[in-house]
Amino acid sequence: MTADELKKIAAKIAKCLALAASDNPAEAEAAKRQADALMKKYNLTSGDVAAANVHDEIVDTGAAFKLPPYLGDLSVIIAKAFGCGVVCELGFISINTQVRFFGLGIKPELAAYTYDVLRRHVLHDRTEFNASQSKRLKRATKIRRADLFCQAWVRRIAKQVNDFAGNEAEQQAIAAFEQQKYGNALSKDTRPGASAKHSNDWQASAAGYQAAADVSLHKPVQGKRRALSGVT
Repeated sequence: MTADELKKIAAKIAKCLALAASDNPAEAEAAKRQADALMKKYNLTSGDVAAANVHDEIVDTGAAFKLPPYLGDLSVIIAKAFGCGVVCELGFISINTQVRFFGLGIKPELAAYTYDVLRRHVLHDRTEFNASQSKRLKRATKIRRADLFCQAWVRRIAKQVNDFAGNEAEQQAIAAFEQQKYGNALSKDTRPGASAKHSNDWQASAAGYQAAADVSLHKPVQGKRRALSGVT
């Protein structure tokens, strides 16, 4: 069965299940029998039906390397804000690392767009911050402070997120999709972020927190690109 065929069948079953909640007992019973018959015929579960309505959107990071922890954190923040699931698929040689958002309706597209804009934004700010650092600093110190800058930048974004993660049924559909697509293959990124080692390192965090001051997330009202305010 192709993905399109599955979606069509799942849509029929979903309509039947919706009618099964009818106040008319006869109509509800008939709809329930039809839904059960379709699921038996095509060997589908209620989880399959829910997952069939979930789709994904991909952000190509442009590099095959593992994302730094702060960009991983940003993806989780955005996924939560838009009621999506998210996974990072590591690239290899000529295949770029991808961040995949999955959910219902337009939410994955909104999440992917928002993440890509903010990812570029924080990397741009990181470049500017690096340019402001003393050339006499050791390379390791420069990298640590740039990471602290980015971590603080992302923390400020997290505080501004307006969470509209959807209802319980949507979250169950996303969980079913994740289980179908990835099973137990997913693992959490447990790498620690940068930590301050010297007394002046706090200035990098303060600079990152301030740099994200004009960035905010809001629930979109019109069109996918109304999801961001203060970001171009």
